[in-house]
Amino acid sequence: MTSTPGGCRLWEDWLHGSLGHLRDAQLLRTLRPTVWCNSSSKALIHRADLDAWAAGQAPVVRHYDDCALIAGSAAVVPTHSHSQLSTSSNARAAACVVRQYGDPDLTLPAVAAAAAEQPTAATTAGGAGCGCLAGGCSTSGRCPDCRQGSRSASGGASCSNCSGSGSGGSSSTGGSSGSSSSDPGDLVRLRLFSLNDYLGLASHPEVAQAAARVALRAGMGPRSSALVAGYTHSHRQLEEGLAALKGTQDCLLFPTGFAANLAIMTSLSYAAPAAVATAGASGSGSSSSGSSSSSGLAIYSDELNHASIIDGARLASRGGGGDNGAVQLHVYRHNDLAHLEELLAATPAGVRRLVVTDSLFSMDGDFADLRGLVALRRRQPFLLAVDEAHATLVCGEGGGGAAEALGVGHEVDLHVGTLSKAFGALGGFVACSSHFKSLLLNRGRALVYSTSLPLPTVEAAAAALRVSQRESWRRAHVWSLVRRLGEGLGVPALSPVVPLVVGPEGPTLDLSSRLLRAGLHVPAIRPPTVPAGTCRLRVSLSAAHSYDDVDELIGLVRQSGVPLVRLPHLLDPRAALPPPPPPVAFGPEATMMPYSRL
Repeated sequence: MTSTPGGCRLWEDWLHGSLGHLRDAQLLRTLRPTVWCNSSSKALIHRADLDAWAAGQAPVVRHYDDCALIAGSAAVVPTHSHSQLSTSSNARAAACVVRQYGDPDLTLPAVAAAAAEQPTAATTAGGAGCGCLAGGCSTSGRCPDCRQGSRSASGGASCSNCSGSGSGGSSSTGGSSGSSSSDPGDLVRLRLFSLNDYLGLASHPEVAQAAARVALRAGMGPRSSALVAGYTHSHRQLEEGLAALKGTQDCLLFPTGFAANLAIMTSLSYAAPAAVATAGASGSGSSSSGSSSSSGLAIYSDELNHASIIDGARLASRGGGGDNGAVQLHVYRHNDLAHLEELLAATPAGVRRLVVTDSLFSMDGDFADLRGLVALRRRQPFLLAVDEAHATLVCGEGGGGAAEALGVGHEVDLHVGTLSKAFGALGGFVACSSHFKSLLLNRGRALVYSTSLPLPTVEAAAAALRVSQRESWRRAHVWSLVRRLGEGLGVPALSPVVPLVVGPEGPTLDLSSRLLRAGLHVPAIRPPTVPAGTCRLRVSLSAAHSYDDVDELIGLVRQSGVPLVRLPHLLDPRAALPPPPPPVAFGPEATMMPYSRL
C-alpha cells in the first residue's frame, strides 16, 4: 500500500510484525498441498514442491491437475503468467502451474483448449481402477507392486503404476519444457508418518463405498442444524453404535471433536436454577451465602490437554455459557493426581466440580491415569469427562478406548470422541446419559448453531465402526508397530503416537527435512503446540504401515546421529496401558493388505 488510513496502517504494522516474529522464531507454518492417493499411509507430491518443502520454502506449484475430469475443476496455463514463482523451482514447475476457474484471465475457450491438450488422469497415470492418480497406493491391496516395489533414494518407487519414476505415464506433450501437469513423472511418493488414521480405515473400500453410495442417492443430505431439519436416521443409527461402543445410554454427534469439547464446557457452566441452588445449599447445611456458591462450577484440566479443552474451559470461565455463575478454572500438573487432590480439597462446598482430561495425550503419546482418577473421585466426588479422540477404536479389546482397556469405562460420565482419526471420517461425539445428551443438545451452542454432519460422512463413519469390530487384527498390527519403533530407537513408545524429542527448533526442523528428502513425512512439532525446549518429531503409526516402513524410519533416524531426549514422565508406569494381548493370526483378508509381508 502506498497510502493507508491511520487505523489500517496500525493493523498492517501489527500483521507484518506478528508474521516477522513467527518467522524469526522458526515458528511460521504454511500449507503443503499433496496429490490425493487412495492410501492411509502414502501421498503423492510434485518434485518441485517436495524440494521447496525440504528447503523450508513456500510451495511452487499452485495447483496440480490431478483430477481434470471431475467437473473440469482446473486447467493448465503457461508458467509465464506466474512471474511470482520462485526461480529455485526452475524447470520442474515449468508447465505445472494451474489457474482455477474464476481467475479473470482464464477464459472458457482457454480452459477448453488446455483441457484438450491434456490426457485424462486415468490415461496419463497408466494405472487402472486403483483410485490413485499415479495408479497405485491403495491400502485395499489392489496394486501389489505398490506395496512390494523397491523405493528409490528420492522417496519414489520403482513401481510404474505408483510413481512417476517408473517408465509408465510419459507426457503427451513430450520434451522437458512441455510436460503435462498430469505427468506422473513429476510426482514422487511420500510415506506419511503424520496422519491420525490409526487403523487405515479412511481408504478402506467398504468405508469409501458407504460414502459413495449415499452421496449418489441423497447427495450431502439435509443441510441444516440437527435441531432444525438436519438429523436423519443415519445420524441416529451412528449415535446408537457409538453409545454401544462406549457402553453408555446415549450419544450425540457434533460437527467436530473441537465442537464437542466446547459444548461440554460451556453447557456445564450455566448457573443452576434458583430452586436447585437453594435446595443444594440447604441440603449441604450451608448458610444463605452457600446458595451463590452452589450455582458455581470449578473446572480441573490437565496441563497437557488438547487445545479444544483449553479453549472451552477458558471460554466457560469468562462467561461463555450464558447466565453463568462463577466459574473457576484450575490447571493441574500433568498426570499429577496429588496436585489435583489438593485443588479439589480447596474448593468450597456446594461448587460443582468437573475434571476433564485427554485419555491419550496427542503430543506425548502417554495415557491419563484413569484408574487413579476413578479412585480419587471416591474421596473427592466430581464429574469426569474423558476425551478419547486418539484412543477410540485403537485401545481396548473392543476398541472402546483407554477407559475400556483400563476397566473403568462405566466410571466415566462424558466420553468425548472424534470421527476424524481412527474412524477415518470427520466429526465428533459425546457418549453419555440421555439427560446429559438433552442438556448438550439444548445448550451446546457449538452444536445448536452448526450444520449437521453430511450423510456421506455419517455413513462412512458407521462403516468404519463395523470394519473395526470385524477386523480386530488392525489394532493388533498397529500395536506391534508401536513396540517395534520403541525398541528400534530406544525411546518410550506407549501408543501409536510416538514423540522423538530433539529439543531446539533448528535441529528438529533439520531432522524432519532430512527425512522428507528421503520420502518420509514426519512433522516437526514446535511451540506453542509443545513446551519450549521439547521440539520433536511426532510419529503417528497406522495399521496401513508395514514393518519395512517402520524399519526404514528407524534406520534413517539412527543414521542422522541426532540424539533423542527421553521425557521423564513417559517412563512412569502409570502413563502406559497394560500390555495388549499377543497379535492374532491374520486371516485371508489380510493378505490383500499392503503390509502382508510381515
